[in-house]
Amino acid sequence: MTDRPAVDRLTCVLCPVGCELEVARTAAGGVAVAGNRCDKGVSFAEEEVLRPKRNLATSVPAKGTAARMVSVRLSAPVPREMIFPVLAEIGKLRPEAPVRRGQVLIADVLGTGADVLATRTVRGQT
Repeated sequence: MTDRPAVDRLTCVLCPVGCELEVARTAAGGVAVAGNRCDKGVSFAEEEVLRPKRNLATSVPAKGTAARMVSVRLSAPVPREMIFPVLAEIGKLRPEAPVRRGQVLIADVLGTGADVLATRTVRGQT
């Protein structure tokens, strides 16, 4: 057995370079990052290892329209552990047409600070 800290390997996605990062947790609770060509890689690695967040997009059934579905997305990323609870909450949605692109369908979903937004306009049946 070795005393070397575990190393995570990540590809930074914050710019087109796509640096291959090696990230090790420090004794102080932070991270040590190697392989980055700019400071963006350090902040990316810190968030991805210590406080990972994700954004999501999906579709929900709509009432009162021939389109049948409304595409939705979050206004901001949420903590990774909240993805499935947020998806379950979104799954309860059945918005009534008309729905406007950008319309908030759920404000501050599950206290995450992110809103669920419609990403397209769906007209009602006429």
